[in-house]
Amino acid sequence: MDDYFADIPRVLARRALKKLGLPASIDVGILATVIKKLRAQIESDLGITVTDAVLATTHLEAIYEDDVEDICENAGFQHVTPKRAYRPMIYETGAAYGGYGFGWCKHWQNDTQCQKEIVELPAISILGVHYSETALTSTLAYIQTPVGPWEGYGHRVENFTLGSNSKTRYKREDEYWNDVKGAILKRMIETPSLRKPEMIIVTGDMASDDDFQSVLKDGVEEHLGWLPPIYSGCAAVAAAKGAAELRRRGKAPWSK
Repeated sequence: MDDYFADIPRVLARRALKKLGLPASIDVGILATVIKKLRAQIESDLGITVTDAVLATTHLEAIYEDDVEDICENAGFQHVTPKRAYRPMIYETGAAYGGYGFGWCKHWQNDTQCQKEIVELPAISILGVHYSETALTSTLAYIQTPVGPWEGYGHRVENFTLGSNSKTRYKREDEYWNDVKGAILKRMIETPSLRKPEMIIVTGDMASDDDFQSVLKDGVEEHLGWLPPIYSGCAAVAAAKGAAELRRRGKAPWSK
């Protein structure tokens, strides 16, 4: 309840900005500008009009549910909450899990049958690693379906100083890769009681980098004593594929 009242000034400020025709926040305006460009490129390349979409986001504490909805609104399309998602937020780890083909019911057009299949799906412990030019994140998540990942705050590491562009800040490249390995393994080392990963899901536009792949494989195998299966073949688009499939399967009845 204290969090609710503490958040009221932020909510009122957002509403005031929107009434003036402005983005709900500076961050919303920046992210909406990026998504507008992506939307324009998609529409141009595919010859379609994007009127609504499921938006997958990184799991950052600073991103709220209303941010996601306002970003889409400002970018000119409607945000869709997919079926069986009880909150608007669809996180990258879950979407990528679906993008790699996991967590789906086969008979999705039959809600009753689909729900029976979902109950039978295993809950998998995932090490999700994102590597791009500007960021390195890792998370230990428990996932049964793309809409239901559980990755508590103590399970995640978000580092915006270890993206591939940061290599130039290091005198020696091996020092950089040592820090990358440390960030990937951080939660497993600091909290050994957490369930060990049964699968590694990789996302990000730099995930195919040979050095990164070696550091990931060698670091995890060295720490665990074995190497779980790694899925990285469509790292740059895995989350987008999962989000698109969620949209194809329909929206939640309460989605706006």
